[in-house]
Amino acid sequence: MVLSISKRFVFSGVCSAAMLVMLPSKGNAQSFTVDYFGAADQTYDFVNYGFHGANEFSAASFECANIYVFHDQDPVACGSCFVSPNGSRLLDLHTNIIGAPVTGVRPANGVIKVVYTQFTTNGCDPTNVKVPSPGLKTFRTKSGVDLELDEVSLSAAELAHLNGVCSDIFDILSGSFNVTCGSSLDSHPAGVRDNNKR
Repeated sequence: MVLSISKRFVFSGVCSAAMLVMLPSKGNAQSFTVDYFGAADQTYDFVNYGFHGANEFSAASFECANIYVFHDQDPVACGSCFVSPNGSRLLDLHTNIIGAPVTGVRPANGVIKVVYTQFTTNGCDPTNVKVPSPGLKTFRTKSGVDLELDEVSLSAAELAHLNGVCSDIFDILSGSFNVTCGSSLDSHPAGVRDNNKR
């Protein structure tokens, strides 16, 4: 079948529109990042670029990096760290992220997932993430090479799963998390500590 030029343009426009509809929501893809790790050490630097404001005296300007770690599909660690506006937070893989796995055995490889949320009056809680939001960028340094991690789409089912496995870790560890928050020269919101307990 041969299409006329005008029909070809219409057909092309319909296909382009269909492709746009199939793309993931940009907003949904700005709040979740995924990475892998192996035996070599690496660091993660979370940067708050001021999406929710730049007032270091306002808790609403702070962001949370909610971190979940898996090895062979099994959860081994989770925790949450806040980052002040226009500030950064540096975490070391071996020291802060997998330094105290719930299994008691440090994994040689695995997957790290990070959900970004805005800091709230309840602090940062990786067991109860309800509304992911943009606000952070994640940079990974490995073997002297810096890389900004891309954001990907986060499904409601995956978010519920992450909340659930972190709740399990929190219970197993008698009310604490096993990801620590590394180094930061940033200010803290009034009366707030890292890795808040529920």
